[in-house]
Amino acid sequence: MSSGAETVEPANTSPQFHVRCARELFEALESPDGTTRLAALQAVQNAPETAFSFGLHAKRDLIDVLLSQAERLRGEFEWLNWIGALAAFHDPRVFRLFASLISTESHSQLLFALANYLQTEPVDSIRTQLGAALMQNDCVARARALAPVLLPHPGLSAAESLRIGLLQPADENPLPLFSAAIEEWLNELNGPFQSESQIELKRQGAATLATLVSHWDRLLESSKKWLLQWAAEIDADLVIDAIRKVLAKETDAIALAALEAAANLKNFPADLEILIAPFLEDSDPLVRRAAIRSCRSASDWRLFFEKEPSALVRQTCISKVIDQEGMNAVPFVLQQLANPDWRIRAAAAEGLLLLGNPGVRAAITILPEASASARISIGRMVIYSADEGLLDEFIRSCPH
Repeated sequence: MSSGAETVEPANTSPQFHVRCARELFEALESPDGTTRLAALQAVQNAPETAFSFGLHAKRDLIDVLLSQAERLRGEFEWLNWIGALAAFHDPRVFRLFASLISTESHSQLLFALANYLQTEPVDSIRTQLGAALMQNDCVARARALAPVLLPHPGLSAAESLRIGLLQPADENPLPLFSAAIEEWLNELNGPFQSESQIELKRQGAATLATLVSHWDRLLESSKKWLLQWAAEIDADLVIDAIRKVLAKETDAIALAALEAAANLKNFPADLEILIAPFLEDSDPLVRRAAIRSCRSASDWRLFFEKEPSALVRQTCISKVIDQEGMNAVPFVLQQLANPDWRIRAAAAEGLLLLGNPGVRAAITILPEASASARISIGRMVIYSADEGLLDEFIRSCPH
């Protein structure tokens, strides 16, 4: 490309591209030959000021041509190249196009390129348009791209501020408590940035959890599951009413989370046993296991163990037998050390360890008749107990 005495060429390209006036440049940019178009476009991108200095031809300047081609080639493989070339020009025509595209396009790379351009421009004239684009839920990339554009803008709504805060976290702009922006938080929990919202709300602690539970019926199922899991970690008693609602449906998809939370209740209401009972026969072994863990009333867990086909659930039955019977469960648990399934043997060993030294000592007594796998389990129990007396007993009892 040359203008007067100046010559500008695309870097590292072959063949070299030369034009001497606006007419030649525009003809190259509008050539039916794709290679010629892209060579001219690359030259413009490498030297935008020089290209623009060619001036007018047929009452059009370079930006008119680029805009026309961008419109004609929209959706084609080379379209992003034309948008990239336009981004070099801070012109009201380019601004209007980019403002329109950022509200309608969904290509991630394009959206962030448009946002980078708009960050260098005053956006007061399109403030409402950008706010609507930020708050739409159909395109995550659009909202993420616009967050830094609107971040410094004064007069943001509470909803806009919250979404920007979730996408552009900053220590100097702390997010509001849930209780101070309930509607806005609920909208985000039910929107595409649910994960970011959940992370930030958990940081607010038990007080926020307690307030959030009161809006249970307005939450999506995924948020209800998250809320039950969060409560199970810090204070399951806060969600007792929610647990009842879920378990009363019996087939609710979040029953597992409700049962796991119920297992952590400090104050266990008697009526909950009735709601839990149907889940003991559920087709999902994870649900059956959680139901067994959450039960508090006395049951024949040995019978459950015998009837249960899932090793995962049988492991839990062993724990329940020990919890219910204490040392009286030792003969039953010792039998499981001979089980061919290593998962059952592991559960039995863990249960005996929970009974302390008496449980380990009881296991040592069966060493002479124990199988090799059972001896290994007992040896690991002795090592884990870190008791020299038990180690001596183990060594004396091992068959030579």
